[in-house]
Amino acid sequence: MRPVIAVDATHLKSKYKGVMFVANAFDGNRNIYPLAFGIGDLETDASWHWFFTKLHEAIGECPNLVIISDRNVSIENVWNKVFPTAQHGICFYHMKGNMKRTCKLKKHDHILMHFEKAAKSYSIAEFDCHFRKIKRKEHVAQYLEEAGLHKWSRAHMDGRRYNVMTTNIAESINSVLRFARMMPVVHLIGEIMNLLVKWFTERRDLALNCTTTLCPNFGEKKLRNRLEDAARMNVVKVNNAQYNVLDGYMDGLVDLTNNSCSCRKFQLEQLPCKHVVAVCRFLKVNVYSKASRYYTRKTWMNAYSDSIYPVQPHGRWDIPEDVRSQVVLPPMARVMPGRRKKLRIPSHGEGTIRRKCSRCGSGGHNKSTCKNNIPLRNVS
Repeated sequence: MRPVIAVDATHLKSKYKGVMFVANAFDGNRNIYPLAFGIGDLETDASWHWFFTKLHEAIGECPNLVIISDRNVSIENVWNKVFPTAQHGICFYHMKGNMKRTCKLKKHDHILMHFEKAAKSYSIAEFDCHFRKIKRKEHVAQYLEEAGLHKWSRAHMDGRRYNVMTTNIAESINSVLRFARMMPVVHLIGEIMNLLVKWFTERRDLALNCTTTLCPNFGEKKLRNRLEDAARMNVVKVNNAQYNVLDGYMDGLVDLTNNSCSCRKFQLEQLPCKHVVAVCRFLKVNVYSKASRYYTRKTWMNAYSDSIYPVQPHGRWDIPEDVRSQVVLPPMARVMPGRRKKLRIPSHGEGTIRRKCSRCGSGGHNKSTCKNNIPLRNVS
């Protein structure tokens, strides 16, 4: 699958607390594909170095690897010691929240919109167009430049982060396991195994029953939308390898020898952009031949070819004597009095959703607990 890994950590809610580390990727159908889980005491340099070392043992030396994370200092300190040839990117959503808090921006400030568009831009020209508007506030532009444009901008990054702009896949795993994280470690691992058994079985069946060339929910869907857009474009032949595609906006110069387009979407996604699709229609070439193997049904099936088995009951475990003889003491954690916190504490700069009652329109309650009087409608 695409060599982009999102890493994150979340707190455990059991008696002895701790932290769970997760590393996830996307399969060809844009489903979450868990790669590694780890449990440690705190988010320290030593803990993250241990987790990255174990992750390296699991996946080996991966060329063109990109690691996406939040702006955790420990991750920044240790990732390149374990993966020296990889690239590191920052989740643009976390970057947006930090920028909003540090630069004291309002919730609906236009700078936030331009930052989002600049981060997701494929070409340098498109990035510069939005970043010039950000420079109207010098302190915001300085903050972003000090963080490193290559860290949060897709256009400036040395490697390919494809369309993985956030660590949302890691956050989603944390959300799925929000109740399991209240359990002791052994039961937590059992729940993780059961989740993986379910996901692998369901997705293996979906891949086997798939009849399209590319994965249906991502590659096939994107390509069909681009086929519709390409039908309205004009193609001008420049030479035997290069074609200029007129789309009424930025246009695109396609080079079939280098498999490139001036919009850079083809290079950074490894999936034909609308300009390449238009050239393939013009030359009557199979557009699917230009898509990367990461999006094909065969690669999707290979990702789930192995089976994951559930954990057997404790009575059936075959525990070696050297393991049985070891004494494992509980961690040195101070158990605080009172009820343990279950809800997540929002980060600085993170907006809260204020919900309204659908019956009376007021805040602070919902329809089921509403006691406000509602005036009757004047029915004539």
